[in-house]
Amino acid sequence: MTRTPLILATLALSLLLSGCGSRSIGNKIDDQFIDPEVSANISRAHADLTSPSSHIVVTSYNGVVLLAGQTPRSELKAAAEQAARKVQGVRKVHNELQVLQPTSVLARSNDSLLTTKVKAQMLADSSVPGSRIKVVTENGIVYLLGLVTHLEANHATSLVQSVSGVQKIVKLFQYTD
Repeated sequence: MTRTPLILATLALSLLLSGCGSRSIGNKIDDQFIDPEVSANISRAHADLTSPSSHIVVTSYNGVVLLAGQTPRSELKAAAEQAARKVQGVRKVHNELQVLQPTSVLARSNDSLLTTKVKAQMLADSSVPGSRIKVVTENGIVYLLGLVTHLEANHATSLVQSVSGVQKIVKLFQYTD
């Protein structure tokens, strides 16, 4: 598939889903471009940030960027954050990188399963706006991003607490009330 049809398909899908939340179509499109820009900036910041000694997950929601994963040295953690802050459209950076060796493939598989379990629970519970909450799991830690009310955030947090395997919950919500 060439780049132009892929971009058009992405824009069409974004238009279809634009009624599914309180973010504008522009915010949704911006987020789709922020992640790869931040990743590219981090790659250029230091070779060790893309080497097997680091595992960095970049996620954005409404211009708020989450850096999660592991890197072996604190100066690399700081370099990743600085690189992320330089990207146009980034409003805030939550640097949750841990100064550790990267997690194993098994741990990452467990994280994926945990994210799936959390999202499934959210979609099954009408008190939680699952379509407006992004869930990222890294090393057993569940990060929650989204535009929600305080009540919705509390419901989501309670729901996540009930999911087996969650080590910790980090709320990075933007509140609408």
